[in-house]
Formats: sequence, C-alpha cells, structure tokens
Amino acid sequence: MPVKANRSEHLLMLKGNRWWFRQGVPKPVRKIASGPAFIMINLETSDIREAKRRRDDIEALTRIQFRDIREGRREALDIPEWSPASGPQRPPRSLPAAVRGALTRAAMDAALGAEDTDELDLIVHAAEAEADRMKPAQRKAFEDVLGGRVKIEHQLEGYLKTAGLAPKTEAERRGLVNKFARWCDEKRLTLDQVDRKRAGRYVAEVLEEKHRVTQGKHLTALRQYWIFMARRGHVDVPRGEVITSGWPWNDQLIETKGKRVERGAKKVAERPFTDTEVSTLINSTFPLTEAWEGVMKDVFKVALLSGMRQAEIVTLWVEEVEDNGGQLTFNLQQGKNPSAARRVPVHSSLVPMVRERLKGKAGQNLLFHELAGMGSPSDTYGKRFKRWREALGVADVQADTRRSLVNFHSARRWFTTKARHAGQPKETIADVIGHAPDKQDVTFGVYAREASEEQRRACVEAVILPERPAKKL
Repeated sequence: MPVKANRSEHLLMLKGNRWWFRQGVPKPVRKIASGPAFIMINLETSDIREAKRRRDDIEALTRIQFRDIREGRREALDIPEWSPASGPQRPPRSLPAAVRGALTRAAMDAALGAEDTDELDLIVHAAEAEADRMKPAQRKAFEDVLGGRVKIEHQLEGYLKTAGLAPKTEAERRGLVNKFARWCDEKRLTLDQVDRKRAGRYVAEVLEEKHRVTQGKHLTALRQYWIFMARRGHVDVPRGEVITSGWPWNDQLIETKGKRVERGAKKVAERPFTDTEVSTLINSTFPLTEAWEGVMKDVFKVALLSGMRQAEIVTLWVEEVEDNGGQLTFNLQQGKNPSAARRVPVHSSLVPMVRERLKGKAGQNLLFHELAGMGSPSDTYGKRFKRWREALGVADVQADTRRSLVNFHSARRWFTTKARHAGQPKETIADVIGHAPDKQDVTFGVYAREASEEQRRACVEAVILPERPAKKL
C-alpha cells in the first residue's frame, strides 16, 4: 500500500499567531542569482487552511523562478509579498515535458490522496512523495529526470525497441546517437540543454568534414530519435515547430548548389559491374579460403540473375523456395521496404545449384547454410565479398568518393541494366527487383496490377551471364 506523504505544514512555520512561508533556495540557483538562502514571507493569517492555500500559490511561483534561473531565462529572484486582497499572481504555465511519465504509480497514488486539487500541486506532491522514499543517489537521479537533466542516451533503448529497424540499421543508429552523447558528455551538456544552436555546433565541429552521405545518416538518426522523444514528452518542441520536424536537427544539412560541368569532367556515381568484371569474379581462381568459394560465388550468381539485394539472398529460408511444377520461385516475405516482399523466379541456370542446396533441409534452415550461426550473415558475406573483389582488382575508387563505385549492389544494377537492354518493360523489372511503382504514372502506378508470373520469369531469363573470355594463343 503506498505511503501518503504528510504535507500539512510543508514550507510553513508559525511565528506568534501568524503563519509564514519558508523555503530554501537551491544552491544552483544561489550561484546564479544573488540573494538569501531562504525565502521568508508573512502569510498574514492564523488559519492553517488559508495558510496552506497561500503557501501553494507562492510555491508555484518560486518553482517557476527557480527553473527559469537554472535555464538562463532569469537572472534574479523576484520574491513575492503576500497581499490579502489579491495574493500573488500565478501565470498560466504548462507542465515541463520531463515531469510527464517520471513518477511511479505509488507516487501518483500519494498525490491523488492529497488534499490538493490543482494539477501542478498534485505533481509536486507526487514528486516529493517519491523523493522521500529514495536514497540520496536515487533522489538526485529522480530530480535530474524531473528537470530534464539526463544524458542524451537516456531514452535510446526505448526508441530502438519501438522503431522496428533492421538489425544492421539499429546498430548503426545506436552508434550514431551514442557518438553525439559522448560529444555532449565532453561539453557537459544534458538533454534539456540541447537546442538548435548546440545542435548546429555539433554539426559544425563533427559532421561538416564528413561525406554528405555520412552526414545524412548522422542527422537522420538524431532527427528520428528526437521525434520519438518529442512524441513521448521527453523533450519540448518550441512554438512554431511540429513534433515530426525532428527539431533541433531539421534543416541542419547545408544544401550545396550543383557545380558547373566542364568538358572532360567525369560524373561520379556508383555503377553496375562491367561484363569483364563479372567474368573476372565468376571465372578467376578464388583468392580467399577455398571453403568459402562455393557460397561466395553462389550468392553472387543469384544477385546477378535476379537483382535481389545481398541481405535478401543470404537470409533466404528453405521454405521461401517454392516448387511449382518443376519451376522454382523465391517467395520473399520480408526486406528493406514493403515492395521487397515479392516473388522472384529462379533463373534456369541456377536451378541445379538451388536444388542441391535444398537437400536435407526444411523450414527455416538457411538456403546458404554456410552463413548460419553468424551474428549478421549479410555483414559477414559483405566483408568477404569486398576482400574477394579487391583481391582480383575489381574496384573503382575515385578521389571524391568515400568508397568504390562498384560493390555488391553493382550486381543488382547489372541485372537491371541487362534486363533493360533485353527489351524488358521497366514496370516488370521494378516488380522483379522490388521497387515501388511510380505513383505519378497513374496507369501503371495506380491502376495496373503487378507483372504476371510469366512476365517476371521472362524478365529473369532474359539476363545471361557473360561467357568466359577465350584464352589468347
């Protein structure tokens, strides 16, 4: 059963036959605003009930002043005097965001059992009831939460738990938010102190020298984290901003105007593999550990002949391979976006390999069993593919790029290019590779259904791997 706190004479003292309001000024406030250690106000009444009412009115004002001084919006205390005619004027205020959700059920029960009926009084009562039950370290932590003085990562795990991110993206977001948290620790900043100016300072000091793609990832992680906290009431959004803006991180990335293209200038963009690069990877002697050759080449060939993403291939379950009258189909049930769930016909040249891999397996066994037990099959494969590719000299690194212009995703680009060159409709190609239809194209993006099984299979079969180059005599 919750313990009800006794507030009958809280902040009150009786001198003669008059009640006085007596409240200590917090040390952080005294450091900023010169003034007495205690506030003493004659309440001009001998009635305890009236004294409590007047005490509560004054306490509401002093709490607002204490907070404003700590947050830099006020430099000195304005100690009110009680006037029996009018009393102190209490301006309408909304409760701080950090207060909402900071109290336990027991504290709220204590508040509801108090005589106070004002919303702010109930919260204060509950906070004090909660604090009285705590040890000093716990009390300080509680007061920090109450005032929003918590570390940046305080709500991070709660955000990640509800965000529904892929494991790799979740790990990336955690790392990026923690990077900002470490910077704030160095600057001695807590969550309540992060405003647009300090966010801009972080961008200037840490992000501006990074590649724009990297900048974008950092800002996306922080923006989404702040949106979550704003929705849950852990941070306040300034007037004029909406919760979904991601303030203070919105519009922090400076837009750069496109540069004039001069003669001979090379457009830098990630590209498909060339046929020569594909042939080199498939037909050259495997340069890594021999035990990995089979799975490395099998996964790569599936990507070349289906346009599937790396993560989609390496996490394929046996039950996602359907056999319809001898024709195999990958029935993908999950992926990067809603369009990733799709049916992709298995290219005829891959059927023997896939059937061999199906033997002795069932259900949710991985088709590419060599990657089973890995923390992240996609990361494991991706790192080995990079070593394989670079060992054979398949790379395209430019001065202004952060990574090679060819990578595993180039296989997806190669398939798309080859299907187009074979005359396949773009709408069918989009259905095969899992791209959302163009909603601007009303006919195909809104009215038309997806490509038929026959159309998708024809698209896949139209792509042919390059032949091994003939040996020179």
